[in-house]
Amino acid sequence: MFGFFFQMFLLCAGAFLAGVVLTWLTLRSRASTTAAQDAAPLSIMEEPAAVAPAIKANSRTMMFHTPESPYYKRMKGDAFFHSPEDARRAGYTMWTPRPRVPAGA
Repeated sequence: MFGFFFQMFLLCAGAFLAGVVLTWLTLRSRASTTAAQDAAPLSIMEEPAAVAPAIKANSRTMMFHTPESPYYKRMKGDAFFHSPEDARRAGYTMWTPRPRVPAGA
């Protein structure tokens, strides 16, 4: 019984160490390439730093909001675009106003 436990312990420890080494290698190689990527175009998931106005998008609903949208200020947005054309090319649709429902309906 002790031999089986020892074998399982070694197997788990080896898998853990392999994961640590692989993670360390990828982070190490990524850190060396960040200087070259500073001039790369803005990714969809990165918030723009100095470009205004930004187009905010929700990846769950696949809708984007322009600064003219009444929901623009209160939505967080998990994807950002430079223009509405960029958002449409990525598969997002523009916000539309909700129709007002009469109180008696």
